[in-house]
Amino acid sequence: MKNITVREWIDKFNHGKFDNEDFKTQCAAGWYDWFCSTKSLAKKLKKMGNIIKDIKNDYILDNFRVWFKNNCPCSYPLYDDFRFEPIKENKEDADDDVRDQLYFGVQCGHPYGSDYMYEIFTGRNGYDIEFKCKNKKEVLQVIDQLAKDFEKEKHQ
Repeated sequence: MKNITVREWIDKFNHGKFDNEDFKTQCAAGWYDWFCSTKSLAKKLKKMGNIIKDIKNDYILDNFRVWFKNNCPCSYPLYDDFRFEPIKENKEDADDDVRDQLYFGVQCGHPYGSDYMYEIFTGRNGYDIEFKCKNKKEVLQVIDQLAKDFEKEKHQ
C-alpha cells in the first residue's frame, strides 16, 4: 500500500472511496492481514473509520499513516485493530528508531473478557498495552494525548 497521511485517508473514507467490498479497494484502504472473509472488511473498516475520522490533532493527521489488521489469536475469537505508523514528509516509512517511539495501535472489541472495549498499545511501551478505553471518546482523548507527548519528545 502506498503511504498516505491519516488526513488523506479520512478524506477518502468520507468520500466513500473504501466502501466497495472488493479485494483491491480494501487493500487500498489499508488492510494488511485478515482471517475473515474479504467481503466483511468494508463493514469492519466503516466501524473503525468512524473513530479515525474524528481525530483532530494535526500532528497525527499529517505525520502518520493508518492501516488495519484482523487478528487471529489461538485461543480467542477474531478481533480487529487499526495502527498508526509515523511517516516522513515525503511519505516514506520512518526510520526504525522513530517508529519504535511513535507507533501505536487500537485494538477493537477486545475478545479477552476485558471490561474495556478498546486497548491501545504503543511502541514506546514495548508494544504492550498502555491504555484501556471504554468508548470512542476515550480513544480519541488518548490519541490526542499521545500526539502531544510525541510532539513534546520531538522538540527535546
